Amino acid sequence: MNMRSPRGGEGLGRRKKKRMVEAEPCAVFYKPQGIPMRELESLMLTVEGLEALRLVDGERMQQIEAAERMGVSRPTLSRILTEARTTVALALSGGKAIRVDGGEYLLASETCCKRKHRRRCQMPTATGQAADKVTTPSPVEDDNTGE
Repeated sequence: MNMRSPRGGEGLGRRKKKRMVEAEPCAVFYKPQGIPMRELESLMLTVEGLEALRLVDGERMQQIEAAERMGVSRPTLSRILTEARTTVALALSGGKAIRVDGGEYLLASETCCKRKHRRRCQMPTATGQAADKVTTPSPVEDDNTGE
């Protein structure tokens, strides 16, 4: 059965607001040492979940400030953070791998891992100008320069 919301869209809830993320993660898999990946169960940590962990736990930022940086409300940040912390705790305590992937996010104008490609978002930059919207990440091609 196909459900329509009162506003005419598909589904029951409203569309998720895209979260602002400074850069794509440089590593997308984390696993226990010495166990082949094929033998591990993996849990997914969203990109915005990793960003929330980085801001609040890594940079020791207050939740209200981190929420503003990500372009969400403080309660939304709290939900993202709780889900991310639960995922990491379950993976660490259960010997599972973590795969960083997915979510509803836009990338800031930072360069990923100092590579030469850039992905931009529509959020205002420090100069107040909007950048381009991110759709899907494109594969990174090495240029064999040894960087």
